Amino acid sequence: MEFEGAVAVITGAASGIGRSTALALAKLGTDIVVADIDDARMEEVSQAIENLGRRALIVHCDVSQDASVKNLAAQTLSAFGRVDLLMNNAGVMIEGDVEKISLADWEWVLNINLLGIIRGVHAFLPIMLKSGSGYIINTSSIAGLIPDWGSPSLAVKTIPYITSKFGVLGFSESLYTYLRPKGIMVSVLCPGGVSTNFQSNIRHAADDWQQDNDIKYQVEAGAEATGNSDLGDLMEPDEVAQIIINSIKKEYFLILTHPNSRERLVERGQYLLNL
Repeated sequence: MEFEGAVAVITGAASGIGRSTALALAKLGTDIVVADIDDARMEEVSQAIENLGRRALIVHCDVSQDASVKNLAAQTLSAFGRVDLLMNNAGVMIEGDVEKISLADWEWVLNINLLGIIRGVHAFLPIMLKSGSGYIINTSSIAGLIPDWGSPSLAVKTIPYITSKFGVLGFSESLYTYLRPKGIMVSVLCPGGVSTNFQSNIRHAADDWQQDNDIKYQVEAGAEATGNSDLGDLMEPDEVAQIIINSIKKEYFLILTHPNSRERLVERGQYLLNL
């Protein structure tokens, strides 16, 4: 896609990967719709975009609410009259033993991580289909491909998160098959460990949960997605943003961030065949 003069909508844009991608796109000439629930941080991102000479629209958007996502689409059309790229990026996590995780917490995770992405596509896809073009990026996780990417202890404590990210991957792949012939590209982002403030979006199923886990696990859980067991391998969001930009240019469906992701994915296939 052409970045100059394009319009991108990014949820979870106030921080982390969303923020870095918004600024990377703005540097290439893209106008940005900054969508999040953190109003103060959105103001900072908006100012940074405008300092780069591009237009920015702030929209308070809770992706767990139908009306909020519909409003995001309506405000985007009102301000720009088009959308060229949609990045569904908002996400949360619940940690703990699966038997201690309430159905309400399951619904919280799935409503944001999976249904939030589905809502985004539902709201913006008709606009793209009408124009016959567009690009959709859905943020999953390396944990949506390889559950024990960080460690087995991490995988068994984050089952709802992993479930939601597997759902995003399946949704995105099916969507790619359906939309590619219609001129709309779909990519799925599967980052490994990224140094962000994602920990603020983590709930714990039991008050004493952290007492049963070592420091290494707690640090990994604070990454943008379940990360590499080598804590020194946590990427900065700006690095991930550049990988995303390069992947858009090459129209990759699967966007991986860490060098050993492909090798681990092959190992994952052998593991499944041997179960």
